[in-house]
Amino acid sequence: GMGMGGKKKKDVPVNAHGIPEGQLLGALALSGLIYFTAAGGAYGAESVINSVGPLPVIIGHAIFPFCWSVPIGLATCELSTAYPCDGGLTVWAALAFNEFWGFMGGFFAIVEGVANLAIFPTVTLDYILDLYEGELSPVMSWIGKALICCFVAYLNMQGVNFVGRSSYLLSLLINIPIILMCVLALFHVKDYSPWLQSRQNDYDTNWTFFLGILVFNLSGYDNVGSVAGQVKNPGVTMPKAMVWAIISGSLTFLIPLMFGAVIDPNFSHWHAGHFAVAGEMVGGKALFYALVVAAAASRLTHFMAELCTNAFFLQGMADERLAPPIFGWKHPVVRAPWVSILANFVIVLSMCTLSLPEIFEFSNAFTVAGVMLMLVVIIKLRITHPDIARPYAIPVGTFGLIVFFLPCFFLSVYVLLCLSLFTVSICTGVTLSGMLVHYALTEAKAVGWSGMTVKVEDIEILGTRSFAEHTVSLIERERVATPRTDV
Repeated sequence: GMGMGGKKKKDVPVNAHGIPEGQLLGALALSGLIYFTAAGGAYGAESVINSVGPLPVIIGHAIFPFCWSVPIGLATCELSTAYPCDGGLTVWAALAFNEFWGFMGGFFAIVEGVANLAIFPTVTLDYILDLYEGELSPVMSWIGKALICCFVAYLNMQGVNFVGRSSYLLSLLINIPIILMCVLALFHVKDYSPWLQSRQNDYDTNWTFFLGILVFNLSGYDNVGSVAGQVKNPGVTMPKAMVWAIISGSLTFLIPLMFGAVIDPNFSHWHAGHFAVAGEMVGGKALFYALVVAAAASRLTHFMAELCTNAFFLQGMADERLAPPIFGWKHPVVRAPWVSILANFVIVLSMCTLSLPEIFEFSNAFTVAGVMLMLVVIIKLRITHPDIARPYAIPVGTFGLIVFFLPCFFLSVYVLLCLSLFTVSICTGVTLSGMLVHYALTEAKAVGWSGMTVKVEDIEILGTRSFAEHTVSLIERERVATPRTDV
């Protein structure tokens, strides 16, 4: 009935976590979130033209999404719709294998996320300084980065729906100037022959570097698994948003790089920030400023979206008691995991002074580790949990799935084999520390340390209780579900 009945609170449909439907991510907000945790536009990707020239860039960005982004994105959809919970891989790996792999799944995702996040304050500040053509002292520069971090953490504290909706809006806005650049190029450019040229630099005849850049540019579609519990009608919404985000994400790399290369065919000019210069060649000073502002906005939004998914990985681990439950505390009204957001904020703040060109190699190593684990998990769950409802399933059988994932596996192994010794040693150290943390937390749980045994719902911060979920943790529910004889 209409009328008064609609006003009643209990008529509001809620999802399994007791969240009102109106507060969940719809297809547009979710596609915005995926777009910015993965692609986020071509700004900052310019140096790839300098490295290998336009032909490999075009072929790479046209083919690579099909053998990398698509399988990863669809695998994320299948798992997110079968087990729509916060934490993504951390929960799926625990269900497929055990709590150790659950912990490592979350750990890989968080480390990779933090490595990416550490870059954003620096690049955002660089674009802002480009506008004023200014230089900052180291202290002022750190203050600038800290302010950017504070701003992005504040935006995240408004809740995942706010982050998703603003990401969607910005995914449209930041691409307007660069699309304009491409359209103007059609009127200005007479010679398209650079598209057929490749380039071997003295310092960089290195195709593995190029592969690393492709992985870096076209990864991240698995990040959104961490907010699967926040999606409205995931069976329909998730695949729709994912396909849209992969198509728009891949094209917003490919098309600007294609047209950029023919606007300024002197490849040695191409380094981060050069789109603005190319834009000025076809559209004057106004387009230059529009592109710099769009570049800064895109990095800032990428920062916001990735901080969001990263915080939800930590919060999902806390919900499953793989990390101290205090990280699961969510604001009772906006449901944002404030403690997890602040934890990520503190780590990024301490890391943002690093200016590491190697950071992308480090990030790739953990991206690839997470991808390999996820692909093994989805195959394992197909075998051990065949009867679980999968509102979206990749439309092939288990063997077909293995074949479908082979390119991903080979690429992953190749990326790992190409890592420098320096990166391998750091990654090994970080992974061992993660194992140590897991061991310590498991021991703490075993001896009954309250920091690990308390329920998320019972934690009070400044006198405020967490948003209470209406579900038992998935891992614990799974344990209870094993049939008993004495009932």
